Amino acid sequence: MIEDTNKPKRTFILIILLLTLIVMIVSATLAYYLLLSSQKEEGTVLYTGYLQINYVDGVYVRNPDLYPVRNVYYETYDKVYRNNFSIVSSGSLNQTLSIDMEITKNEFSPNALMYAVYSSNKNELARGYLPQDGTINLVDNVYLEYNGTATYTVIVWWQDDGTNQASEAGHVISGKIIAYSKQAKN
Repeated sequence: MIEDTNKPKRTFILIILLLTLIVMIVSATLAYYLLLSSQKEEGTVLYTGYLQINYVDGVYVRNPDLYPVRNVYYETYDKVYRNNFSIVSSGSLNQTLSIDMEITKNEFSPNALMYAVYSSNKNELARGYLPQDGTINLVDNVYLEYNGTATYTVIVWWQDDGTNQASEAGHVISGKIIAYSKQAKN
């Protein structure tokens, strides 16, 4: 009769494999429970909200009755185009706002029309010339807190340059005001 000399080796290898499998299962279970116990309850937070724009005077600039004006201030109402709007944040994120004007038609001469943007406390935020066409950024990186409201006034006027500007009478400008927001880095 021939004895199998490999039987003790096989038994030893089987025992080692079985112990290795048990150690792996115990280690994986322990790592999983340690990971779960290290997580904080508020570890993942989802922030939501939305931005609402209320155009008091309308979003579109269409054929305003403009007359040459030397200069404007917040209190100027006559012979200019005024647009009042508010931006309401109803969420849990602070934001920075960007306000643009998209000009779709401007029959006035270059640098004939100007704009000014005012905040609700009557501070002038920006002033400049409107382009013949395209989009111009009126104000950028204006801070708005979460659950906050910001009110703005955009005034567009025909700049009186001291010369006879009768040739510009009856010209048309049209466009729209657009506001964007980005999450502010806290």
